[in-house]
Amino acid sequence: MFSRSDRTARGTKWGRTWLVCLGLLAVASGSVRAAAVAETRDFTVLVDGKRVGEAHMTITKQEDGTLTMKCDTDISVTFLLVTYKYTYRGYEVWKDGKLARFNSWCNDNGTSYVVAAIADGDKLKVRVNKQERTIRDDVWLTSYWSQPDTKRLNQTLPLHDADSGVDLEGKFQFLATESRGIAGQTVNVNHFRLSGKVNVDLWYDGSGRLVRREWIEEGHRTVIELNRLRR
Repeated sequence: MFSRSDRTARGTKWGRTWLVCLGLLAVASGSVRAAAVAETRDFTVLVDGKRVGEAHMTITKQEDGTLTMKCDTDISVTFLLVTYKYTYRGYEVWKDGKLARFNSWCNDNGTSYVVAAIADGDKLKVRVNKQERTIRDDVWLTSYWSQPDTKRLNQTLPLHDADSGVDLEGKFQFLATESRGIAGQTVNVNHFRLSGKVNVDLWYDGSGRLVRREWIEEGHRTVIELNRLRR
């Protein structure tokens, strides 16, 4: 999902995140239709308290335990008469707690990224704008849609930037359990922080569902917050 200041190694850009290569999109869509959709999560994007866009995540669980997540993000924000636009489309496949396949397309205010990854043994083959490389298979994507295993607390996690394909890392720490208003209800959520090359605060509910994400983007407080669940 979109963000940039929480990834200091990425240069000047507002964040990035998601679509699938057209051929794989057809496969992905067919897979979603073949299984029961667990839920769709609708998020509001805010910059300095002003609504500037939205994101939608659809999570599906297959009979064999495979999890898929499709995300669409669209943002338009204007500062000093200059408008910044961001579009992301992404598709993730997770099996046994590891990334099995990933595709994304991002247009970050005119700069485009096409990212694809697929599991290959104990590695991931990654292609970013026609450049290929191999990375470790235990990465966490910066979509952040599902809370990592608690065994990874207080560790530095390998991260793969979902929209630009950059490799990053951040220390994952638990801060507190808090009561917050989420999607019209007051719920207890767990507050975590990633720090290092990535600086972002994350809130998850008791089921490990992302409900809020907050960071500073070029001096502006940026928030992505859950506003509705659809099942």
